[in-house]
Amino acid sequence: MEPPALIPVSYLNAFVYCPRRFFLEHNRGMFEDNVHTVEGRSMHRVVDGKPGTAAKEARKGDVVHRRSVAFSSTRLGIAGKLDLVEEKPGGILYPVEYKKGKKPPKGREPWLNDKIQLCAQVLLMRENGLESVEKGYLYYMRSRARVEVAMDPELIAKTMETISECAKISGSDTPPPLAQNRNKCFGCSLNAICLPEEEEVCKGVKANAKVILPMRLDGDLLYIDVPGAYVGLSGGNLAVTGPGGENLGGAGLENLKEVVACGPVQLTTQSIHECMKRNIPVHYLSYHGRYLGSAFSMFHFNGILREAQWRTHFDESKSLDFARIVVASKIRNIRTLLMRYLKDNRTDEDQAQFDLLKTLRRNAGRAENGDSLRGSEGAASRTYFARFAEFIKPGMKNAFPFNGRNRRPPKDPVNAMLSFGYGLLAKDAAGAAIRVGFDPFCGFFHSMKYGRPSLALDMMEFFRQPIVDSVVVSAVNNGVFKKNDFLEFQNVCYLNEKGRKKFLVQYEMRKKDLITHPQFHYRLSYERTIELQYRLLGKYMLKEIDKYEGFYIR
Repeated sequence: MEPPALIPVSYLNAFVYCPRRFFLEHNRGMFEDNVHTVEGRSMHRVVDGKPGTAAKEARKGDVVHRRSVAFSSTRLGIAGKLDLVEEKPGGILYPVEYKKGKKPPKGREPWLNDKIQLCAQVLLMRENGLESVEKGYLYYMRSRARVEVAMDPELIAKTMETISECAKISGSDTPPPLAQNRNKCFGCSLNAICLPEEEEVCKGVKANAKVILPMRLDGDLLYIDVPGAYVGLSGGNLAVTGPGGENLGGAGLENLKEVVACGPVQLTTQSIHECMKRNIPVHYLSYHGRYLGSAFSMFHFNGILREAQWRTHFDESKSLDFARIVVASKIRNIRTLLMRYLKDNRTDEDQAQFDLLKTLRRNAGRAENGDSLRGSEGAASRTYFARFAEFIKPGMKNAFPFNGRNRRPPKDPVNAMLSFGYGLLAKDAAGAAIRVGFDPFCGFFHSMKYGRPSLALDMMEFFRQPIVDSVVVSAVNNGVFKKNDFLEFQNVCYLNEKGRKKFLVQYEMRKKDLITHPQFHYRLSYERTIELQYRLLGKYMLKEIDKYEGFYIR
């Protein structure tokens, strides 16, 4: 029989702050950075000392310091790595727990969650034969000051009660209720995962959600699209070298969010290893933008979510439900974009097509099988691309003609940009799926084929028109692209290196545009909306909410 897993003492701190935070971190392995966690981790590097020095004795006068000392207790059911164990003459021992903030004002006690974490460390030391430990210290790095915490019976009883409550939750698949004190959510790095306000909107408790998205650092992106470029590791940074040895720049790893390699680009094993250590995904695209795959540090720990995803996939009724939402939302976005770009001098024929799209959306919402659903989606796409050329200004139509959607390979500049943009969007949708914990290859609307990220393609349908199509039309109408930004040969057309750089700038700017979410009525970027839709889908599949809605523009 497998012994029960020991609860890290740092998770006791999370439980006292919010039981749901404990559940998400401990049971589902979820974690998200914000400015507070990044700052705390950076400050703790000094506390932890150099690699290989854990628990080694270091003398400061007549005081002995041991850093990163690990203890565990199967009886208590907890384990922990103590920041510092200090020993004074006479064998007097106590733990010192480091906190990044300031010392509490005079007359105010330290936070209960910090005291319980420290008390658990004392209990671990006692369980491991150090019975004389009677107190501990909280060291506040900003104030450079300690606060003594006595191990009185009341604190010990509260700590034991907390350990017991954590043990109960650790064996549950159901998350605890939302925190009543919603003020805690504003500083919590997990609120974009927990989604307390959004959950209450989905349950009908509230009509609108407050914006409590975390202050997460968005990070930098490194695109490399020079054929033969070489990416290596240099002083903690990624350095990009051209095929002739010329310096092409690079990026610092500290604030890097992802690396995108387009075409024949080489990354050294050392650079990939460092990206994996720092949870920086490396995405691979073909020279012309087709998404090939990604390298991640490790597949997400959330096997519970993937199990629910596969159960939904094999449940024909539930799988069809999600597919209906995907197609109905896509057709709604198609209709919105058509009405937006054809708003002047509308004819009766235009109105007939708008009405047809509305009918197709209703049909998609009640389709009885996948074939019927694909029929509605195909009819809507044909209607949309038949009018797409009218989105382009008259003065640009000669340089950028469009006679219908074509791909593999694209035959004109507009189709080349659409294909390249869809490849980038597939990369972003697959990356977000893995980041949340989904299997990107298990979809619901798109059939599964070898190498096809079906779920990512499903999620893409919400965002093709508002992100990629809008980028292409706006860039063409604003004169961003010229004919010399493309390679055209024997009825085949691709963006060249100069054109790809232009498109990447336009695409990344569009992802950061703010929109009002149709369900929660607050503003956030398209980039965050993609992840939000995945988070909500996960809640729906884990039965934390009863209904899932697609994303659409107005």
